[in-house]
Amino acid sequence: MKPERVLTSRAGTSDKPMISRRDVEALMERDVQPDSPVLSVYLNTDQSDAANIQRAFAVVFRNMLREVDGPDDKTKQEQLKNDAKTVLRFLDDYREPRRSLVVFCDSSQDFFWVRDLSVNVRNTLRWRDTPYVRPLLELMDEHERYGVVLTDRAHARLFTIFLGEIEEYTEAFVDSDVTHIKTSGTDHLRSQMNIQRKADLHARWHLKEVAQTMSRLAGNLEFDRLILAGTVEATSELQRLLPKALRARVVGKVALPVEANISHVLEETLKIEREVEQRRESDLVEQLITAAHKKQNAVVGLEHTLLALQEWRVWQLVYSEGLNLRGSQCTNCEALTASDEPCPYCSHAVRAVNDLIQLAAERVFDLEGKVEQVRGPAGARLKEVGSIGAVLHF
Repeated sequence: MKPERVLTSRAGTSDKPMISRRDVEALMERDVQPDSPVLSVYLNTDQSDAANIQRAFAVVFRNMLREVDGPDDKTKQEQLKNDAKTVLRFLDDYREPRRSLVVFCDSSQDFFWVRDLSVNVRNTLRWRDTPYVRPLLELMDEHERYGVVLTDRAHARLFTIFLGEIEEYTEAFVDSDVTHIKTSGTDHLRSQMNIQRKADLHARWHLKEVAQTMSRLAGNLEFDRLILAGTVEATSELQRLLPKALRARVVGKVALPVEANISHVLEETLKIEREVEQRRESDLVEQLITAAHKKQNAVVGLEHTLLALQEWRVWQLVYSEGLNLRGSQCTNCEALTASDEPCPYCSHAVRAVNDLIQLAAERVFDLEGKVEQVRGPAGARLKEVGSIGAVLHF
């Protein structure tokens, strides 16, 4: 009986460990501290975005603070002020930002949790009894975990990629030594043929071992999709040897040398991931538009979407990347509308809001629904019908 191989991992694109669902569960399990709310902050810090040049994300944080409904209690006012100061001190010292930043802070309890991510988040701020983790859960649901096997006829390496970060498992496979030995002899051709035959058998044994190891490790690594990387010969043979259930998760192959550096592996894998995501988003938008036209539990357009949201019918909100709409929110029932007229549901006055999509997304989260921002061709297609729509419960 062969011993199980121990997985030893190392981060590739960052010296920080990859965020896990367990990290988020720990936040959810944190005991509520009486009269001590948590400040939850999600910031887009992507330096490729012109809006974040010269650390403008700190200004965004201050602006979000101004929109928080401040507590009447003076003690809580001071708590919120202290939490904000703690976050601002961190932002002042924050260097080398990635694409986004997540912070949870409760200064009165010396609680400060921070992660920077390699995927975008929508700017959000909450101050309430528990950490606001729903956007993190949504990110984890939206971004599937990829497994990558990089192999040739003699060696193999294993990676997982999640939320734009890569991790290598350094002891997942035991290298096989397959060599083409040069020997002399009276029958040199026959000798070479025998050696090559043995090398081929050894290479096949190696790939079979890789396939079996992957079958054992797939459950532990919990990846949703699998990419095969390496030589064309090795990836084709490995795909054939994989168990049927694992073979069904293969979404692409890429030619890479087995000694490729970890950043190159990430770069090539993300190309495939983007292609897969683009197809998935295009399928989603087409299904949404078709269902809406047939009136089969779907709507498109802002007016119909906001109405469905008010009726608590939205299961999945879908909108085009870059959509930024101003609107109103009722001061009484909190209904969202696209106009500045009195609330159509309770006739009370409304207040202007700068980001109607953000509030709509938060409402969907509160209803335990899903939010999907679509890009590229899918985003352009959705723009043809109003840039926004929703899949409905009923």
